[in-house]
Amino acid sequence: MPKFNVKPCVPSAIIGSDGIEYPSIRKLAKTIHSSRDTIVNSLKEKGYYKSNGVTYTFKNKAASEFGNEEEKTRPLTVEELEEQREFEQFKQYKAVKELDFEVYDMKPLKKHESGYRYAVALFSDAHIEETVRPESVIGLNEYNLDIARERIRAYFVNLVSCLKEDKVEDLVFASLGDTISSYLFEELMETNSLTPIEATFEAQNLIYNGLRYICENTKIKRIRFIGIVGNHGRTTKKIQHANGYSMSYEWLMYKNIEKECALTNLPIEFFIPNSEMAIVEMPDSKRFIFIHGFQIKGSGNGTVCGIYPALQRLSLKYGKVFKQDKIYLGHFHSCTSIPNAVVNGSIIGYNSFALTNGFGFEEPAQMYECYDTVNGLLLTRQIYCR
Repeated sequence: MPKFNVKPCVPSAIIGSDGIEYPSIRKLAKTIHSSRDTIVNSLKEKGYYKSNGVTYTFKNKAASEFGNEEEKTRPLTVEELEEQREFEQFKQYKAVKELDFEVYDMKPLKKHESGYRYAVALFSDAHIEETVRPESVIGLNEYNLDIARERIRAYFVNLVSCLKEDKVEDLVFASLGDTISSYLFEELMETNSLTPIEATFEAQNLIYNGLRYICENTKIKRIRFIGIVGNHGRTTKKIQHANGYSMSYEWLMYKNIEKECALTNLPIEFFIPNSEMAIVEMPDSKRFIFIHGFQIKGSGNGTVCGIYPALQRLSLKYGKVFKQDKIYLGHFHSCTSIPNAVVNGSIIGYNSFALTNGFGFEEPAQMYECYDTVNGLLLTRQIYCR
């Protein structure tokens, strides 16, 4: 039977069946020459105390039990209402106390085994030079170069906090493209705050400083950087598959970041593929694929099923060739996780394109997953950019 560290609130006003009222239990005990504890115990267990043919009970209860019509019709005072409330609390306490609970020992049966911890942190769809005016999205978002810098800074600070909390030893930092918007659409030439070249230099500075912050504020044994180009940073009208990487501002940006990290001795391994995807072997032999996401033809989170069917089809197609365990992608600005794929959110957040296409609103966030080589996937979380 569990013990409650609760002292019941017992009203002190007592009245006898002879009509004599006592302001307190102590006064009653003194008057009838009885033990106060005996009276209290009887009141708790039975709701009344009987002595020499007189029954004593709580004042509010007596009115209904002894048929005192005047007491029944008289409005209760503030003190009496408070006593009534306390008595109801006491009855509830007594009812709970009388319940028959079985108590189980919840101590762990054995020591929980753990292995080598690693994490996958996604970074994509920042569109740093793009402008989102509040009035264009009904006040749901605002975005400009200063806000982009602040959100990216917040992302890296929050990421480091997660890496420390999760005791991560191995990090795969996957930049999945669309860090810049470039001039992919005609309207971007009119609304962007920087040219594609200017935006590329700004973006590489932000990413480099974020990587340096990770190195300086964690004790991670191994950091791998994956650089995937998006569809916005291309210099061609249409996506080119064979040489798309070499026609992208982002591929140049990744190469510049790699050189800067080498010059400043940051212990980071770079994998910047000359293709639209990267396949990475993890410490527990899992195989992960990293792509931007333009490989999927879907309508994002604007439909009933969203991109789930397309994700499943892509996973089955890739699985026949690459035997991967999971696919990581961006592009759709929607934080989504299923067992065999994870879609990243965005840093830019809700914009006019999302509003026009009826996409669901999401806070600017990036996806993060932590694994254990013994226990597998430990958690999937969103890292908010604020």
